[in-house]
Amino acid sequence: MSQSTQTKGSARRQGSPYPKAELAPRLLAKAVDLFVAGLFAWFIPSVGVAMALAYLLFADGLPNGQSPGKRLLGVKAVHVPTRRSCTPAQSLVRNLPIAIGFAFLTNVFLAMVAIPIALFELYMASSDALGVRIGDIFADTQVIDGKVPLDVRASTEDLLRRAHALGRDVGGPAEVQTRDAAP
Repeated sequence: MSQSTQTKGSARRQGSPYPKAELAPRLLAKAVDLFVAGLFAWFIPSVGVAMALAYLLFADGLPNGQSPGKRLLGVKAVHVPTRRSCTPAQSLVRNLPIAIGFAFLTNVFLAMVAIPIALFELYMASSDALGVRIGDIFADTQVIDGKVPLDVRASTEDLLRRAHALGRDVGGPAEVQTRDAAP
């Protein structure tokens, strides 16, 4: 593994200071966004599917990392390494699996591919300790409760737990203080 890969901030490799958002608001927010996308596709036949895909890809890049569905349900997408709201570019990366699945729904045979994509994303969001799905892994993002401040700082215990998980022996808080105080 190269040095640049090891030092790059990643929610999956180095943990996250943010708690996992509840699954129900996330699912309802995605349902709202899929409904809005469906309205584009249904009512504007000539360009509706393209508008729906653009909406799904970039919606989390709206202010505060909140698509209309996320804003309504009180959750937001954040870029974990920078602790800032999701940008349009990060939104595109994190929502690509969802947009591909949505596009596949336009064809009966391709819809058979969309269902496993959606089920895998649901499995990841529900089973991962941080609620991170495949799109979040690639974009280094996480969906969190909208009330959580973005500049939250990790506690000493969280930092020690992450260091231990990475196989780094840094000792406990008292041991670290003793080492720092020694001449």
